Amino acid sequence: MRQGSNFMAFFYAIFGILFMYLAYSNSIEAGTVFNFWTILLTLFAAVDFYRLYLIFRFRMAAKKMIKKEQEKKNDKK
Repeated sequence: MRQGSNFMAFFYAIFGILFMYLAYSNSIEAGTVFNFWTILLTLFAAVDFYRLYLIFRFRMAAKKMIKKEQEKKNDKK
C-alpha cells in the first residue's frame, strides 16, 4: 500500500529535525563543525528537507491544476 503525501512529509520533517539535532550534538561534543560525522548528518538532514520541499511544491502544483480544471469545467456550463 502506498503512503500518502502527508505521511511522507511528516516522515521527512521528523527525520530532518532528528539529523540536525544529532549533527548539532556531535558538533558540540567534537568542538568543531568540520567533523566527518557532523557534515554527514547535516547532508542527510539537507536531503530530507529537500524532499519535504519537493512534496510541498508538488502539492501546490496539484492544487493549482485541480483548481484550473474546475474553472474549465465551470466555464463550459
